[in-house]
Amino acid sequence: MTAAEPLERADQTVVIVGAGLAGLRVAEGLRGAGFPGRVVLVGDEPHAPYDRPPLSKAVLEIEGHEHTIKLAPEAMLAALSVDLRLGQRVVRIDRERREVELQGGGRIAYDRLVLATGSRVRTLDALPPGAPGVHYLRGLDDAVALRAELIPGRKVAIVGGGVIGMEVAATARGRGCEVTVIEAASRPMARTASPAVSCYFEQRHRQAGVDIRLGTTVEAVERQDGRLWLPLSTGETLEAQSVVVGVGVRANTELAADAGLEVRAGGIVVDAHGATSDPLIFAAGEAATHFNDLLGRHDRQETWNHAAAHGEHVGRAMVAPAEPYSQPASYWSDQYDINLQIVGAPIGETDVVRGDPASGRFVVFHVAAGRVVGVSAVNAVRELRAARRLIGAPAPDPAALADPAVNLAPLA
Repeated sequence: MTAAEPLERADQTVVIVGAGLAGLRVAEGLRGAGFPGRVVLVGDEPHAPYDRPPLSKAVLEIEGHEHTIKLAPEAMLAALSVDLRLGQRVVRIDRERREVELQGGGRIAYDRLVLATGSRVRTLDALPPGAPGVHYLRGLDDAVALRAELIPGRKVAIVGGGVIGMEVAATARGRGCEVTVIEAASRPMARTASPAVSCYFEQRHRQAGVDIRLGTTVEAVERQDGRLWLPLSTGETLEAQSVVVGVGVRANTELAADAGLEVRAGGIVVDAHGATSDPLIFAAGEAATHFNDLLGRHDRQETWNHAAAHGEHVGRAMVAPAEPYSQPASYWSDQYDINLQIVGAPIGETDVVRGDPASGRFVVFHVAAGRVVGVSAVNAVRELRAARRLIGAPAPDPAALADPAVNLAPLA
């Protein structure tokens, strides 16, 4: 199919499916590029667009914090002139009639459609959502329900030692819970952090009193006297009063697949401007397997930074010519007194540690194919500003990278 003409008329309508960060940023991108037409933002949750990162941290920690995490005040939504449809689920795309069908039978016509459908949590058969004491953390209501159970002395088991699981562990421990993390891999945050960073976080959690069981899985769940008993692959049985499951997410691609759009690598395939295999339909954020010009290939990212940047880029690209999308991957995590920021690939073929992790402040350069492909900074925001300039460049001598006394600027 050929590319669609840019949007420019007031009688045109853009329907955005998904009222999260990516969807909101698509609307901002459209208006920022001068689109004068109608923008309809459809969300299946009853809540106005809100920020998700605080769900595993401040919302769990602070009563009432859920009221402070709106992504857009009413005045901003009014300025964007967005037709916000909350608590409505799109169940089908009619490409021939250029309409989306809502649950219950309503329809909305579009000139362009954007799928910013995000992801849903992966679930475990042994720990089904909705079972007493079992929590999955994805939405605002999930966080509020879990917070009510994070009381001092409560035995909390967290299945999955990824970023979300470890953030919940830190928050629960801070609220006085007895916390055990059960992780199948040999280290926490194995998919999204280098061994040096994982080791640092593991030590910090253990110092805080978190019991971390690595190389361990949950075989089943048994209930007795209001408590949960989790038989583990090690042969032990763990007692818990609350179980939080954080074993990753799965992109919501069903609407796209059912409409015949290309879905690959877990996401809706789009080009460097967000267009799918149908030039009238776009996808943004973590639901999309997007072409990244910086990487020279398709990629799918599950981060706040990507949802924000890609959503705005797609919105602008529908209205006016735009450069190909080329933002590097990046994410952050706050646990206890630790701030982790990662730009680029979080793991390299080799990793060079700059500084002493024992000091609580260090940087890790991730090197692959002779180039710096990413940087991780632990409590080192200032160093990250200089270090990120090296991403994509030939890797300097490892000894120079590792020495905090060596100025990074001349190495870039």
